[in-house]
Amino acid sequence: MYLSAADESGMMVSFIQSNYMGFGSGVVVPGTGISLQNRGAGFSLDPEHVNVVAPGKRPFHTIIPGFVMNADGTPLMSFGLMGGPMQAQGHLQMMMRILRYKQNPQAAADAPRWRIEAGLKVAVERSFDRLVIEELRAKGHEMEIEDPSGVFAFGGAQIIQRTAHGYVGGTDPRKDGLVAAY
Repeated sequence: MYLSAADESGMMVSFIQSNYMGFGSGVVVPGTGISLQNRGAGFSLDPEHVNVVAPGKRPFHTIIPGFVMNADGTPLMSFGLMGGPMQAQGHLQMMMRILRYKQNPQAAADAPRWRIEAGLKVAVERSFDRLVIEELRAKGHEMEIEDPSGVFAFGGAQIIQRTAHGYVGGTDPRKDGLVAAY
């Protein structure tokens, strides 16, 4: 679950919650109905593995609430993109579209996405530019054309950007979500 919120004074929050693996650990806190996460499943017992279990160490995971600040330290944008291994790649794509190419948050959320699978294998949505796909193939990439409705597929973004006149929001058409203001 991802939530991005902002108030009239310019304060923002970027919040992501995940139990991991469906219902998390399967442990529910008595009397609360709250199930505990099991991100510890990401640890390895192999001493050579980057995610080896160790005192005070956190496992690598994709719980990534995004936040961008202005140079003066004021909040500019809160954003997130749910979708397991797609999260970091999706964050990069959203930020490039908004900050570099000056797209509004909704246009950035609507745009076709790519996902690096492994090595030279790249997955793209069906609506991705065919000329770009062919150019990547010519450079040796193995291109996989996918339907965006898969389990993780290409993620689901929610974005709020502060402007001089208020806020602009974007919600991803690939997942359930909405932009609301009052």
